[in-house]
Amino acid sequence: MEPEETTELRLFRHWRSGDRLSGDRLLRRYVPVLRSYFARRVNSNVDELIQRTLLACVQAVDRYEGRSSFKSYLLGIAHNQFLMSLRPEPQRLKGAGPSSSATLADDSPSQLVAFRQEHFILVKALIKLSPEFLSVLKLYYWQQLSVDEIAVALAIPPGTVKSRLARGRAELKTIVSTLHGRPGERDEALRELAAWLASRGE
Repeated sequence: MEPEETTELRLFRHWRSGDRLSGDRLLRRYVPVLRSYFARRVNSNVDELIQRTLLACVQAVDRYEGRSSFKSYLLGIAHNQFLMSLRPEPQRLKGAGPSSSATLADDSPSQLVAFRQEHFILVKALIKLSPEFLSVLKLYYWQQLSVDEIAVALAIPPGTVKSRLARGRAELKTIVSTLHGRPGERDEALRELAAWLASRGE
């Protein structure tokens, strides 16, 4: 039988090279370990903490350098998630959106890998968005402010707010469509973006 460490590193290398199946297999190996870890520390929300740990691992996959075992690396992430769970839950974005995509208790690790790719595209697009458009979109979608309230907050006319919202949406869609990534992932990111932007009417 192939040594545990060799199998682990082989799966990880294939995963980081784009093989989602290897990532799925690697993460599935440690779900029982994570369940045991959190079950000793909390009385509820074990599945949610497992999902958060897996998602955090997927988002940080490029940071793992192999200096420790993958198990140790994953448990380090689990420990951070446990500590974060002790803090008050921040206000979440209402409605659909890039930062509010929920993962269900039965989501597979491979689904989380896919989620990571699409979410990463949306985050990169938001970073590239013009600051004047980003500030208006954040106030409108994150803070749920009305056009008039944004106009007062930014000291600009309501018409300018509407214009920046429209131009910001258009620029965001353009950025997402031109970012590097597999075509299917960009299409899915655009669908999620469209759902998010449609979550509020003016």
